[in-house]
Amino acid sequence: MRTRRRFAVTLLVALCGIAIAGGSVLTWISARGRRPGSGIRHTAISGVLHWTYQPTSLFTHSFAMVVLVAGALVFVGGVFASRLLAGLFSLIALAASGAWIGLNAMHFSPVNLSYSDLRLGAWLAVGGSLIGLLSSFFMRHRTL
Repeated sequence: MRTRRRFAVTLLVALCGIAIAGGSVLTWISARGRRPGSGIRHTAISGVLHWTYQPTSLFTHSFAMVVLVAGALVFVGGVFASRLLAGLFSLIALAASGAWIGLNAMHFSPVNLSYSDLRLGAWLAVGGSLIGLLSSFFMRHRTL
């Protein structure tokens, strides 16, 4: 048995990779109370890994770089119809998004963060990673 690519699904996964990568450079949370409006561009990778809020000014040291690379690899997985690549990095992007949102909520106030405070960058990254993860299972089908 051979597997064949499903063009529409691979295109959807590639678009999800673009959405994840685009979401990484946009603002994620709007300002409320003492919490400033922010995105993941100003949070250090080491801070998220150690569950402390550490600011950084360099994009290459920011958590946005992790999400950007994950989005780029989801795109590559969609272009080459690789279920493993697209699914794995969609899951990594989803976990990274959840970790940053959780860290931001814990640092400022978990009660003060509602879903309406999430901005376009967070919705693109979370939505793109969820759709990319689910769609990666349907990128190929078996032919007899």
